[in-house]
Amino acid sequence: MPSKSHRIVNPKREALQQYWHEGGSTGIYARATLRTFQFCSAIIAIGIYGSSLHYRSTSLPSNPITNEIYALVVGLLSVFTLGLHCFFTIKRVPFVLWDFGVCVLWAALAGVHGTIYLAGHDLAPEDQVKSLDAMKAGVAFALLSMVLWLLSSLQGCIWCCRARRFTRKTDVGAEMGEAEADADASVETNDLSRASSDEMTLYAGSVAQERDDKLMKEAS
Repeated sequence: MPSKSHRIVNPKREALQQYWHEGGSTGIYARATLRTFQFCSAIIAIGIYGSSLHYRSTSLPSNPITNEIYALVVGLLSVFTLGLHCFFTIKRVPFVLWDFGVCVLWAALAGVHGTIYLAGHDLAPEDQVKSLDAMKAGVAFALLSMVLWLLSSLQGCIWCCRARRFTRKTDVGAEMGEAEADADASVETNDLSRASSDEMTLYAGSVAQERDDKLMKEAS
């Protein structure tokens, strides 16, 4: 009986191929677009708060600059994270939690600066800045970054759930394929054993026939 060929599926490799699919809300195009917006928003925020830090540290040296430093740290951390996404395949739950953590940092930045520069009252002496409009824009980009990083964490969560479900289905299919392969191998083994037994029987019969023929010749 001819043997059947079975393709043994590697679940992890199949799930990794799903990571690079193009369509859908978790496809590579959607992820690349979201990451591009995150990068642009972070760079703009770094520029705004970097300019404010320079002004306050030179023109108002007595004023605290902790808020600006915090904003720069969050912006640089976001850029660093985006750089990692360019070199590593992000397919684990901890990376999703990391995205959500960056979202929380942006939310804290927007909340602190929003209460200072969007409240509508006169600024305290220690909160004086070079351009109030620039700081309002900084708050707006902080809010935008918060939303973008929240979307990326949700996107990663959806992809992890889909990949886990796909891996589970692939595991079941691989087990069924292995079971079928074992069954076919067992059938082939039985066929070979039966064929060997038939060959041995024919050989024994031919030997017996030759012996009988020899005895008949000797008797005659």
